[in-house]
Amino acid sequence: MNPEATVVASFAEVRAALERALPAPTASFRPPASRDELQRLGKALGRPVPLELAALLTVANGQYDVAGASGSINYHRFLGVGEIIDMHQMLDAVVGDLSMSAPQPSSYTDLVWSPAWIPFLASDGDCYAIDMAPGEAGRVGQVLFRPNVPDLDEPKAPSLAALLQTVVEIIEAGDYEVSYNSIVSPRLL
Repeated sequence: MNPEATVVASFAEVRAALERALPAPTASFRPPASRDELQRLGKALGRPVPLELAALLTVANGQYDVAGASGSINYHRFLGVGEIIDMHQMLDAVVGDLSMSAPQPSSYTDLVWSPAWIPFLASDGDCYAIDMAPGEAGRVGQVLFRPNVPDLDEPKAPSLAALLQTVVEIIEAGDYEVSYNSIVSPRLL
């Protein structure tokens, strides 16, 4: 199965697992993104949309931001095209000047922010992002967790598909707690 098909299948498993795991399921996923929206995202990012992210967005264009509700995975919710653009631009404007190169070999090229990081899950300034320009020890498409006060750990997964599969494994193994209608697992931080 190609990586894009794996994302689509894994995301279907994530949605089904969330429905089983959460007391008040967050069935707040938006309809799929259009081709025009994906083109707008690529233009705003200044690079092609990663194929795995495009596959995810063509299944669900993020989750609705329900007032008072947490996102369904470690309090983070899936971002839609407009939110990805907004968060990417905000991080670039606010912390872009603070970024410094990571000493190599490293999984990352930067320590604080890189325009090559594309956020797709977020909560209160924290985000999970796809890294399109990794360091010498990294790989294109790896998923990183960028906390609001960045102190980067190793990548969380080698790809978006792998991260989604990890979420399914965590839910199926019961390796999480439910807090504020979100599955919470230290394996994802």
